[in-house]
Amino acid sequence: MILRHALLVFIASQAYTDTATTTSVYAFSSVNSSKSTTPAYAPSASSNTNEDSLARVKQWSASSPMVDEAFDVLCKGGTVLCPTIVGYSLFALDGKEGAAKLDKVKGRENKPYGVVGSEATFSRLFSGRTAPLMKNDFCSDMFLSFVSSDSVSNEARDQLRISRAVGPSDEVAMWINSGPVFDTIIEKVEAKYEGTRYILVSSGNLSGNGNPKSSTFSIDAIDDEILARVDMVVDTPHWSDPELDENGRWYSAPMFDMDSCAFRRVGKNMETASVVLSLFHEIDVDNSQVIDLEEFKVFFGSGRIGKELANLHEEEVETMFQLIDEDGSGEIDFEEMYSFLSSNKSVSFNVKFI
Repeated sequence: MILRHALLVFIASQAYTDTATTTSVYAFSSVNSSKSTTPAYAPSASSNTNEDSLARVKQWSASSPMVDEAFDVLCKGGTVLCPTIVGYSLFALDGKEGAAKLDKVKGRENKPYGVVGSEATFSRLFSGRTAPLMKNDFCSDMFLSFVSSDSVSNEARDQLRISRAVGPSDEVAMWINSGPVFDTIIEKVEAKYEGTRYILVSSGNLSGNGNPKSSTFSIDAIDDEILARVDMVVDTPHWSDPELDENGRWYSAPMFDMDSCAFRRVGKNMETASVVLSLFHEIDVDNSQVIDLEEFKVFFGSGRIGKELANLHEEEVETMFQLIDEDGSGEIDFEEMYSFLSSNKSVSFNVKFI
């Protein structure tokens, strides 16, 4: 069994453990992990994504005139309501005009917006940091927000402050892997503006109303005022189903704080979102937010992920460590662990264990 699968099986065998959380500056609720004893990841767990529908939407997005029209609306300073992994989200290009138009659509003022983009956007925004690799089977239905104050480049912060996309502690939240429709639009925006513009994002509901209450993702569940005010609606059948909170509302995207290495907000597919965090904290015994080689060796030597891995030679464990430590810093950070578990990099190190 490959190393990656061994780690995932270990996670699946553990109860969903408490993680440190922080109170969000956006007044989002923090993680309440005491409600669940579900394993953080189960390799055989079913997804709420219809793979046939997802394939259809991907094909449609690549050649649809409606997607091209939505791109044009954004470029002309308009607002777009578009299907995403968490239902429907509102978008506009950055700048005072974009923020003001989103305010009008949502009926709100003076609240910060997030940013949505590609891996290239992530790197530009967060001072060259590598985005977690999320476009794969492991995270095919995972829309995740990363928030940081420490990593935001000064240039990006100055540009986004004009759009009210910077929080009171100078933090910026960026969503990645929005889904096949808007990811296609993101690619078009990146190509046109060559990395000089950002896309603002907000939930597709009126301010203060909360997410829609519906067992399916449908335009019919969106507030009539939103539909009347937005410049364009991309209306195509959705490829997945919502996860509902205790009030029967659609879960939004989970929000991960890169500075504290903790989730600020629970969201759709939270078990998948927490897979790496639960493993990361398990190995990072000194809570330094990085895993050093000694911690890595102790974890493998404990036998908790199989006898074969526990009996590996020291040189073999070091080779595994180097495989995950992409930048060769001598430490594994959260992004490197996420990248390893959500990709197929481990296939070159085929370790069998009992």
